[in-house]
Amino acid sequence: MSILVEIALVFTVFTNIYLYLKLRSGFKRGRWNRPYLIWACVGLVVPFLSRAGAFGDGRVSEVTFTVFFTWAVAVGVACMGFFVMDALSLVARGIDLFAGTTLKNRFFAPRRCVPVTLALIVVVIGYSFFEAACIRRVDVTLTTSKLPEGMDRFRLVHVSDIHLGQIYGSRRLRRLMDVLREAEPDLLAVTGDLVDTNMAGWDEDARLLASHSLKYGAFAVPGNHEYYRGIGQAMDFMKKAGLTVLRGEVAEAGPIAVVGLDDPARFGRGAREPERLPEGLVFPKDRFVLLLKHRPQIIEGTVGSFDLQVAGHTHGGQIWPFRHIVSWLNDSVQHLSFHGAKGESAVWITNGAGFWGPPLRFLTPPEIVVIDLVRP
Repeated sequence: MSILVEIALVFTVFTNIYLYLKLRSGFKRGRWNRPYLIWACVGLVVPFLSRAGAFGDGRVSEVTFTVFFTWAVAVGVACMGFFVMDALSLVARGIDLFAGTTLKNRFFAPRRCVPVTLALIVVVIGYSFFEAACIRRVDVTLTTSKLPEGMDRFRLVHVSDIHLGQIYGSRRLRRLMDVLREAEPDLLAVTGDLVDTNMAGWDEDARLLASHSLKYGAFAVPGNHEYYRGIGQAMDFMKKAGLTVLRGEVAEAGPIAVVGLDDPARFGRGAREPERLPEGLVFPKDRFVLLLKHRPQIIEGTVGSFDLQVAGHTHGGQIWPFRHIVSWLNDSVQHLSFHGAKGESAVWITNGAGFWGPPLRFLTPPEIVVIDLVRP
């Protein structure tokens, strides 16, 4: 058992215990106690059994994992809500001691505030399901003098972290493709984690992705989940979907050059290999260079060699306030930043178009990014 699995297990145990105690303080003990405890115990074990392959590698395993992982996240969100309630209650108690008021008994009696807090938590979780289902379009404009004479605009669409699988399926993919077609881009850039299951038999979805009809093509790089799920079958699906997969290669796309880098997950799930450029890879100097990477880190020495790097991986934290933890682990989750002495290299990090694990997003909406390159 890895240290991350152990931490997750301990966290899940304590959050379930804390939530149970808060519910007991706010509601009379009744018939709900035993079903809750049974469900919580099952919810502790099933996700780990699912990821260990106890339910096979198909729909049953994926749906089971998603249901109980969603429960674990919902419990975590509920605990954050009750933690805020406890903090406010402690503040009220302090005011009562110094000012002789009765704020704690008036506003924070468990039988009164626990049901209200629980109702607010249910609203937040319900909204998180809704937000995860509503992909938004984000428009960005970058000025460059590297477009040829006569071309005033070059439009590319950046998509990342769709995590196609049993939960993010055809219906959501069709919605994403509708937004993409409406943008009428010249080029599509997919920066990894497109698939998150065994893609055998997903030919209809591959054809749906391949229906983009772009003037300068569609390019992609693998993410870590392509390797976790099997890079061979993931590559087959991506090629069927009309994507040119770049793994340490350069491709011409009309007026721009596209450079794609492979993901460090190729070294293994637990590998800590630093990202570096493949030997012999040379960035073109005579045209706009679009760099595709799954992870948002900038490789040392590349600033100034590319004009725009697009990446994903972070999901923007997916559920606030995890955004701050993800930012700490990945240097940044912000959208647009400029690097170099003159800001000559731009980096765009997307929230991603899908989700991993629970179909929940809170204050980090899924997005498809439309980037217009324009002449000054």
